[in-house]
Amino acid sequence: MAFNIKELIIEADRCVACGLCLPHCPTYRKTGSEADSPRGRIQLMRAVAQDILPNNDRFKEHIDLCLNCRSCETACPNNVNYGALIDTARALFIPKKSHFLSLAKPFIRHRGLTYSLSWLVWLAQKLKLNYLMQRLIPAAKLLPAIAKPVTWKPLYLATLDATAPNKKGAVSLFLGCTSSALDSQTLLASIYVLNKLGFDVHVPPQQTCCGSIARQMGDAKEASQLVALNAANFDHSMPLLTSASGCGSGLSDYLPKHKIQDISAFLMACDWANIQIKPLTERIYVQDPCSLRNGQNSHQAVYSLLKKIPQADIQSLAGNSQCCGGAGAYMLTQNDMANQLLEDKLTIIKANNVATLATSNIGCSLHIASGLREQGLKVSVMHPIQIIAQQMGLV
Repeated sequence: MAFNIKELIIEADRCVACGLCLPHCPTYRKTGSEADSPRGRIQLMRAVAQDILPNNDRFKEHIDLCLNCRSCETACPNNVNYGALIDTARALFIPKKSHFLSLAKPFIRHRGLTYSLSWLVWLAQKLKLNYLMQRLIPAAKLLPAIAKPVTWKPLYLATLDATAPNKKGAVSLFLGCTSSALDSQTLLASIYVLNKLGFDVHVPPQQTCCGSIARQMGDAKEASQLVALNAANFDHSMPLLTSASGCGSGLSDYLPKHKIQDISAFLMACDWANIQIKPLTERIYVQDPCSLRNGQNSHQAVYSLLKKIPQADIQSLAGNSQCCGGAGAYMLTQNDMANQLLEDKLTIIKANNVATLATSNIGCSLHIASGLREQGLKVSVMHPIQIIAQQMGLV
């Protein structure tokens, strides 16, 4: 949800400035500036909305530096809706990042363009042109080695056999613009597991981006149009499952009539009685994305799902309450702070000799994996659904 100016002022007035949010805010921990804390930003938003302070560059800098990780919401005794406040402030007061958004918008909105681009990236990687790509487009250093692009079918029927003789129902799967282009393995793993458990999986071909990137850029109109397109193309009578928690959190906030669930949370409510899962003698560390932990409040389901793997040792990565710095487009638009937060994660990963890291958000995965590659660290970064699918027989 988002507010108008009057609603923003009313919601901001609910902040009692107690300061309990301060130790939970990643940017405040780094800068020590009250203006980079949740309560400080709330005071700035209200002052600008009431024309007490000017909407100048200093104000914009403090608002733009916010990750919208929403960790502050978990500590707020008054349940202030900080996520909606920051979305509103960006829409009302921050000019659109026209250069970045104008370049990204066609690929965000039109999955066909994203699909074509993923083919170019895949071919460039096959031809060993990674260095050239990174010279032409510095952001290409974030790209993982991607699988051959997938042409998605509108329906994947349940696998009916001795383990699942009857259909259990039907679900819709949200592809996402980034996930469908760069992380098709996770989406295919999701379909495989759901089919094995007896669920038909619907993949509406006209679905589009969740709108979170446009919202983060302050383009509320574009974000609303994307939400409307998704609302029209997903059947709200069946669960709408997301594998990227950033998408799931955004959809949950702006598509309230749909039954949106993170895939791990949905799977934990399913019948696993006849499912065979191969043992895995390995320690798996789990990184909690802010969008899953604070937005969807579904992070515990990941641990429960992975603990279904016999002999696997599932551990929470230390410092999980702090953002990794990925945060959608933040890793591109606020590179310095994003890298400071990333370095904290990499330090923890190195200290624990992590070999396998499970994370449920494509943004976290891209950001962390890029940092690992730069430091020459050999860590397998995977979505938990990929791990469980492999132990169920997906090759």
